Amino acid sequence: MDISVIGASGSCGREIVTQLVSARVLGRGELLQLIGGNPHTRRPSYLHGLRADLQDAYAENIAEIDVTDDADEIVGDIVVMAAGTTFPTDAGAIGKLQSRDDLSRANALLFEHFGRAVARHRSNNPPIVIIVSNPVELGVHVFSRHLPREYVLGMGAFSDSQRFRWEIARQLGVGRQRVHAAMAGEHGLGMVPLWSTVRIQGLRGKELDETIRRMRGGLSAAEFPQRLAAEHAALIAEMAADPINGPVRALERVSRLPPDLRVALKPFPVHYSQAKTISATATATVELVKALCEGRAVEISAQYQHCGEMGIHGPIGNRLILEGTVRRVVPGDDLSNAEIEQLQACAQRCSAKMREWAGD
Repeated sequence: MDISVIGASGSCGREIVTQLVSARVLGRGELLQLIGGNPHTRRPSYLHGLRADLQDAYAENIAEIDVTDDADEIVGDIVVMAAGTTFPTDAGAIGKLQSRDDLSRANALLFEHFGRAVARHRSNNPPIVIIVSNPVELGVHVFSRHLPREYVLGMGAFSDSQRFRWEIARQLGVGRQRVHAAMAGEHGLGMVPLWSTVRIQGLRGKELDETIRRMRGGLSAAEFPQRLAAEHAALIAEMAADPINGPVRALERVSRLPPDLRVALKPFPVHYSQAKTISATATATVELVKALCEGRAVEISAQYQHCGEMGIHGPIGNRLILEGTVRRVVPGDDLSNAEIEQLQACAQRCSAKMREWAGD
């Protein structure tokens, strides 16, 4: 299995590459390809330096590493798209760029550039593409115009689900491996917590139901979007009023909220602390890469280009059965009516955005 990382010279791309190497996802004889993320501003010396640094650090336990700035030379069986613009982290940026919509203008052309390049040279043997860059829904949508949709996944719902499991586990004082839970919808403020999917090892029936009820703090699925918007506005106002200490207080504020709200809101103070969410994003990406490399059937949550499944059209996060490629969308038989309605409403909003961003 060969892996190509587009945007390996960026902070998130470099962390993904480093974790792929340190976790020994690839062995000798396999290829890790480092690709520059900006077709207009090339940095080949940086990528060559990164390769040399990794070789010095991991020596005997490293796969072959290739370096290129040419999108036409992408060869990976798995392609990680981590290139693109993200929000600035400086104090003056707080409160000014809060919507992932703002990234669409900067990254739409980049998605198109690399999507076309991969399709042009790999049409007979398409790779699996993992979209890390935001807006992740736009990346999935654009790449799915050039490749079969079964080969395109978005990281947003996958990392959100990992965080959801962690927040539940932390609140209960158990290991994350004991918690099953899924996030869906649009990455960011449009996510849809699927509380109906929550399972906790050792808890069943009424005990499980009561535990979930306590964790939710009386917040229903229908009330979640409005409460999330209100908490987000308060969070941003607090950080904007004191850019130096505000992110710390915001993290404390978020820690007192229910787990689903924590998943959606914690990345904002983390980002504006200037730490960003690089490590968590990279770790989730590597976990998804491992699942793909194993090739076994597994249920995940990820952004996917729906074509009518569950009455949904468009690139939102949902539960999928993955076996090398996407085999199918998990039916929503176990979801509440409110959760299904939210997913369908989210898909309608995303479809409207795609028409605006991608000209569909």
